[in-house]
Amino acid sequence: MNKKLIYSAIVCLGLSMSSCNDFLDVEPPAGFTPEYLFESEDEINSLITNVYSAMTRDQIYGGAFAYNLNTNTDVEMSSFSNNTVNSAGSDIGCFDVKPYWSTLNDTWNAVYSAINVSNDIIEGIENSPLYLQGRASEQLKHMYGEIKTLRATLYLDLIRTFGDVVFVTKPSESTDNFQVGVTDRNEILEFLIEDLISVEPGMKYAADLDYGVERASREYCQGLIGLLAMNRGGWTLRPDKEIPSSIGYMERGENFEHYYDIAIEYLGKVIDEGKHDLKQSYEQVWANECKWTTVSNDDIIFAVPMLKGTTGRYAFNIGVTIAEGTHEYGRARNYVTFCGTYIFSFDKNDLRRDVTCAPYKYDEDLNQELDMGIAGMGVGKWSKLKMDAPMGASSQGNTGINAVRMRFADVLLLYAEAVNERFGPREDAKEALKRVRRRAFDASLWTDKVESYVESLGSEETFFEALMNERKWEFGGESIRKYDLARWNKYGEVIYNLYNEMVNWGLVANGQYIEGIDDVPTNIYYKDIPDPVNTGRTILDIQGIDEYMHARPAGYEDKEYAISWRVLDKETQAYKTADEISWSFRGFINMNNDRIVKPTDPLRYLCPYPTKVVTDHRGLIQNYYGF
Repeated sequence: MNKKLIYSAIVCLGLSMSSCNDFLDVEPPAGFTPEYLFESEDEINSLITNVYSAMTRDQIYGGAFAYNLNTNTDVEMSSFSNNTVNSAGSDIGCFDVKPYWSTLNDTWNAVYSAINVSNDIIEGIENSPLYLQGRASEQLKHMYGEIKTLRATLYLDLIRTFGDVVFVTKPSESTDNFQVGVTDRNEILEFLIEDLISVEPGMKYAADLDYGVERASREYCQGLIGLLAMNRGGWTLRPDKEIPSSIGYMERGENFEHYYDIAIEYLGKVIDEGKHDLKQSYEQVWANECKWTTVSNDDIIFAVPMLKGTTGRYAFNIGVTIAEGTHEYGRARNYVTFCGTYIFSFDKNDLRRDVTCAPYKYDEDLNQELDMGIAGMGVGKWSKLKMDAPMGASSQGNTGINAVRMRFADVLLLYAEAVNERFGPREDAKEALKRVRRRAFDASLWTDKVESYVESLGSEETFFEALMNERKWEFGGESIRKYDLARWNKYGEVIYNLYNEMVNWGLVANGQYIEGIDDVPTNIYYKDIPDPVNTGRTILDIQGIDEYMHARPAGYEDKEYAISWRVLDKETQAYKTADEISWSFRGFINMNNDRIVKPTDPLRYLCPYPTKVVTDHRGLIQNYYGF
């Protein structure tokens, strides 16, 4: 065991959390020795909390995997108005990422730091007298599975960000990793799947754990096995090593059917064991998150536990924008915005739409202001205004709202997808989809919106298209759309279609006929009305979303919407597509190449290895994909 590494982790991480009052508030034990730690279940538990603490960092789930590393999709989207590279590294969204950006190196190092500590703990448990000779208690068996599940979580997100990565499962000094190259991602996924299958039976359910779904539970392990298998069975971008400047090609691993079968088995366990459900309303699920309320038997299966005032950017950088004022909530500056077409993709009766999409922000007096655009609109799931205990007028930054990593709705839809892939739209796949849609619509509409809708999906193709859409509506703002599009081999096609759809919306709004597009939201109309809950404040009555309107109602203000997606070029005096559309996908399709790009072209959604990583590995790691 690397005593130096694990001692450093305990001291640095443990002491950094000393101001907190939940289970992450750990202190390094007095008289530390590794032998002492691994002879005590309590001390092993304290070690594991340090891995959770590491996962809360901005470079991992506190920020990077939530918004810093977002790439544009038909859900989450950042706007870019030119083809000039931003030296600060914000161009990841438009697929024009650069290996020298520090945010990539910071995330790489932070994740491997957490993985290395996990490896130390795993080996320490395996060599512990508590574990050897069949003496492991139920609690120790759980903790052994728990730490392996956390390690697998970290590796999965590394793979989904970088592709093939350095794979280490034994304790090491950080510099030891410089002596190896990367391992094929499929090999890593296969190892992790088998590794978790071996420990899953010994783990405890969330309902039986202190802090519930804030710990990696048996059902999260089962769901993660399913998710790992879906990624192993899905598509991924591969490099053309003969032509490093090439974008590469999309490939599906051999024997993918086997991994979909594994997914069916383990996702099915989560469903059949009945530890989770969708009994709470969609709105209540997210209200609970903003109130720091943990429910262990409903939708949330696992959430990385953040620390109030110390870690976690939800409701500050991910959520609804709030101007600083004298109010007690403090400011919020949202960085995760939705694509301008997204809110219009929902059924107007879908209860998820108005929870997810916030076409407004708040001024310094907490009155709503319109917040819509090509890539505008915040994520309504997270808002400081939902907090029962406001954080104070000067509060900003870390809110302590947990980073949700898996929900029961995700398990249901992944299960439906895997079954459909193997057997077509079988009844159990249909029922899984129905369960998600029942929560999305009022019970009075279930006959039409649930039963008839799902039963009409008679082929594998139509059922899959419905699942693509359902995941789009269910997980808005949760930053997983990019992963779905990649493993489906649909990323390039979706961005190609989105780009052209946005171009065409601008044309149609300005009077041009485009076949297949009957109408678009040319304008949005809004007015202030009294807030029925908060006396003295106003909210917006917004028209033009449920039904497109082309005449301003009396008493309403007018905001140009799709009509503004065509603008006058001052130099040529000709109308052109707005720059935010022309350049927001520039690493794949833009105004200069849109005539030659095809929907079947591979899209470079992976990030390059950081420059320092390539240098440190002394030729053992090389960037491809044209980086």
